Order: sequence, then structure tokens, then C-alpha cells
Amino acid sequence: ALKPAPVSAVELIDRAGLPSVEDRPGLAAALAALGPEVTALLVEVRGADTAELAAHQAEAEAVISRFTTVQPLVFTSLPEEFSRLWDIRKGMFPAVGAVRETGTTVIIEDVAFPIERLSAAVRDLQKLFVKYHYDEAILFGHALEGNLHFVFTQDFGTEAEVQRYAGLMDDVAELVVGKYDGSLKAEHGTGRNMAPFVELEWGSDAYALMQRIKALFDPDGLLNPGVILNTNRRVHLENLKPLPAADPIIDKCIECGFCEPHCPSRELTLSPRQRITVWREIARLERDDPDGKQRGELQAAYQYQGIDTCAADGLCSLACPVGINTGDLTRALRHRSGRQFAGRARWLGEHFEGITGLARLGLRAASLTRAFTGDAVLGALTRGLRRVSGGRVPEWDRWMPRAATWPHLEIGDEDQPRVVCLPSCGSRTLGPAVSDRGAASLPETVISLLGKAGYSVVLPEGVDGLCCGMAFHSKGQFDAARRKGRELLAALLDASRDGRDPVLFDASPCLHHMQEQFAGRLAMYEPVEFVEHYVLPRVDPVPVAETVAIHVTCSGRKLGLEARTVALAEACAERVTVPEHVSCCGFAGDRGFDFPELNASALKHLRVGLNGARTGYSTSRTCEIGLARHAGIPYRSILELVDRAARPRPPGTSVS
Repeated sequence: ALKPAPVSAVELIDRAGLPSVEDRPGLAAALAALGPEVTALLVEVRGADTAELAAHQAEAEAVISRFTTVQPLVFTSLPEEFSRLWDIRKGMFPAVGAVRETGTTVIIEDVAFPIERLSAAVRDLQKLFVKYHYDEAILFGHALEGNLHFVFTQDFGTEAEVQRYAGLMDDVAELVVGKYDGSLKAEHGTGRNMAPFVELEWGSDAYALMQRIKALFDPDGLLNPGVILNTNRRVHLENLKPLPAADPIIDKCIECGFCEPHCPSRELTLSPRQRITVWREIARLERDDPDGKQRGELQAAYQYQGIDTCAADGLCSLACPVGINTGDLTRALRHRSGRQFAGRARWLGEHFEGITGLARLGLRAASLTRAFTGDAVLGALTRGLRRVSGGRVPEWDRWMPRAATWPHLEIGDEDQPRVVCLPSCGSRTLGPAVSDRGAASLPETVISLLGKAGYSVVLPEGVDGLCCGMAFHSKGQFDAARRKGRELLAALLDASRDGRDPVLFDASPCLHHMQEQFAGRLAMYEPVEFVEHYVLPRVDPVPVAETVAIHVTCSGRKLGLEARTVALAEACAERVTVPEHVSCCGFAGDRGFDFPELNASALKHLRVGLNGARTGYSTSRTCEIGLARHAGIPYRSILELVDRAARPRPPGTSVS
């Protein structure tokens, strides 16, 4: 009935598919009580303007009103609501994967029926699922085109299971082609799973013609051999790929690949999907052939390909339909291989103030050497040291930092509101780039900005020995990380008078890590959130007359701050650009020093997206080093941009 109506899409979800997503935001609680025969429709209408949109909606409502619906028809024009509904529809396939039994594979097929017979065909497909005991199978698809996807899970571990699968596929082919004269491949290209049934659908004469055309274009059978045309009627039952249990962190992965575009190492070594696939094979070989040569070779290669060059940033989890963070696997593997270093990690944590002091001393020595030799000579020297040391010495260039300097901290007026500042170990150690003349260290910038906003700045006791623990956590030293995190929490509770004062972290990764560990204990903010809440209402920003580039860190993305970061930059600069095709920068704490090729691969498109920007801004000092190196312009904290734009309000001006 909706086919001739002015609707853009009608998506179908059968009753079996609803439980897999009924706990997702945007679905009514009443879904849980719906009967077994219910089918959900997602209807979208569009218009060139509001008047046309309203007319199309009214016409669609009139058509649907001729039918009895279990729930009232409700259209929404709110972007966040219809995005949520489309996310639910798009998540049907992966949602089945999330609840499958470990060791089973997710199978998806798409078929098409004449639209006037779609309802009967849906019921017949559902009967086949009952016949072969695929109780978890679901149906969804594009109802306007009669295009249905069906998804189920399959264990290929026994011959009985393989035969159950064979029976289902034989009956599906006969149902679609024989009974309904439909199509075995409605939307996506055919493959080995349907190759045995191509002749059934098209007939012997057409199939022979296809084979002759294939032979003319590909006489040696080099192009996609056996994938579409195959005389082996059991090819869909052979060379089956298992998904064996490997680690609870990744066992829900269905290898869909949604994660891959967001991974900084995808064009250097492995993507998250590939890391999982290889680790599954290593785990299988460890069970089946623990002393075999192949397992040893794979595990040795995986150290660099899978572990060393994993930024462990977690962006893959945002794209993953089942929320897998492959970085968690990497950290777990680092933990297992690094147990012998637990004592060393504990010692480093207990002497953290001395370690950061030594790091600043080393940077001062490097800057002094540079003053005599220049960047080129020092770069050549460090390249040699890097080769001799096995990559332990970072290579010098003009974007390497000088030692951070500490400002003189004056005691504020007792009547001023207080802010507790936590300079990250990175910003306490790593100052601006040696070539970024005139730039202040981040602690100096923070104190300047908060002074303009009328705040009294408080530093935690023993601040130079404090750390959120992320530096240890990323290396798999979980015990040391927890100790440092608890130590920092205690210091912040004391400095903030048990949470009465807000706490500003100058680096968003540190804030994100602390929130994951100690959410709700303190009012903790990263730079963008803090400026929104506490600074902009107390200053008058005058946008700087230049183009600035913005990079949202991985932690900023996980905190949902992409749009807000850009909006803050737009309040402080006349022109803002966000380079395309740049996600995680790949610096990942110290990865950019140890494995600079990861940073280079992740940022290879950065420079072309600057659009004339002369300065870039972000919220992590280490990320800014890598960004500057590959953009060829200074990158600083976004707090520096806000400080440049902020004008103190005259005395006596009211503050909202």
C-alpha cells in the first residue's frame, strides 16, 4: 500500500528481531509485550521544504490509517530521534552477533520476493527457521522493494550442524525460486554460499551462457574463481571459517569491519578486525598445535603488527556494533607479557616526581645541544642513537618539545571562587615545541586564563609526583595504574575540599581515564567542558583574526565532545577548519616516540586539510607533538586559544 505513496523508505523488522534491540534507546518499553505475529515498520518521508514534508507525511499517515496497528503511528522530525531509530535498524545484523554463543558464526543472506506476496513469503521463511530449529533467526529488510535479509547463527563444528545448515539453504533456495519466483540475491553480490543455486534460479541455458562469457573474459580463471560460477554443488559447505573462542574481550566480534576506518594503524599493520582474526588463529593453534612452527611465527609477527603498533585508543569501540574495544585486548596482552616488569612499574610510580624531573632535565640538555648544533645535526645524531639503541631514543626534529616551565603561583583572593588544576604529567614535562617561539607552557596558560576569569588556582599537594595512571594502564601495568589513580583521587579530594571545588584536567585523556575509574567522586572536567561551564560565562571572548585547525582527541570523541570542541574554537577564532580523514593521530602517549611510523601513517592526510591554518589546537600535549610534526605548524592546547581570545570583564560586571 505504501509503494505508490511519497515515502523514501519503509524498513521491516520481524518480531524475532525486536528482542535483540528492544533495550536500545529510542524503543518504547511496550515492545517487550508485543505478540509473536507483530512486525515493525520504520517509515521515512522527505520533502524539499517543510510544506512538502508535511504533505508527504499526511499522505503516508492516510495510507497507514487504513490498517490496524498495535501501536499508534508516530512520526518525528528531531534529528537525534530519527538517527536513533535508523541506528536500531542498522544494528539488527550486529545485534544478533552480540548475543550469539561463543564459537558460532553469524550468517546473513538477502533475498527478494514480489512485493504483493511479501507477507506470505515472510511467514514461509519463518516456518523454515522453525523447521530447522534456528530459534534466534531474524528477518529485516527494505519492504518497498520486497528485499529481505535474514540472519542466524551457525555452529560448523560438527557434521550434524553442517547438514542442518545445508538443509535450510536448500529449502530457502526452493522457496524463493520455486514457490515465489524471487531472487536469491536481492541487493548484495552473490558468493560461494549461493553459487550452488545460481543455475536453479536462472536455468541451464542462461547458466551455460554465463559460463561461456566468463571463459571469454577470464580464460585462466583468475578473477574471483568459483565465487559466482561453481560446478561444485557443495562449495557452500566446504572451507567453512570458524570463529573460535580466543578471549572474552573479543569473542563477540563478528568480523564485520565497521571498526576499520577509525583505526590509525589500518594502513600500516593491522586493523582491529585483523588483530582479532589473527589472535583467534593464534589461540586456535595454541590449542590444536601448541608446538607447531606456524603458531610461533604468527605470535612473533603479532608483537609488532598487533601489539606494538596498536594505539589502544578505543575509537574502534565507538564504531563496533557490539562495543568491542580492541585496545582492551592489546592492553591485556601487554599485561600478560609484562608481568616481570610489575616491580619496576611500581618503583617508577613511587618515584614519579624524580622521573618527571629527569625528563625535564633531558629536554633542557637537548635544547642546549640544539642551540649549538641546530636541528639537522641533532636529528642526525639522534637517528644514529636510535639505530644503536634499538629504537629506544626518539628522533629529534624541530617539533620536539622543550622542557616545560612552571609559573609563579600567587595566592588568590579568599573571596574568589577556587579551581583545582591538575597539570598532566605530559604538560608538566613537555613544553612547547623548540621552534614555537614565544609560546608559553600549558601550566602558565592555564593560570593566565583562570586569572582572567577571576578564579583562585589551587594545585594538589605534591602535584609533580601525581599521575592519573593512564601511562601505566596503557602498557598493561594495571596494579601500578590503580595505585597512581587512587593516589591522585585522594590528592584531588583534599585539594577540592571533598569535591566542593571543580577540578580541571588540562588533558582530556587523563580526565577520561579518571572518569572511567572514579566516576561520580568529583566534579572533574577536561578543557572544553570546563571552559563552557566556568570560563566563557566570566570573560568576553574576542575571536582571533586567523584560521585555526582543530583536532579532537580520541578521548574527546569518546566523551562526545566533537561538536562542542569545534563550537568553542568558533567562539575564539574567526575561521575554524577540521581536517578531513583524520581520526586518531596515532601518537598514543609515547607510541609516537617509539613507533613514529604509526603517527605518520595516521596523519598522512593531515597537511592537505589545513586550509590555510597557521596554528592547530587540541587537548593533549603528546598528540599535539605528532600533529605539529605532520602538519608543519604549531599545535597547542585549546586553552591557549581561549586565553588569546578571552578579555577580562571590567570590575563590578555581573557574572551569570
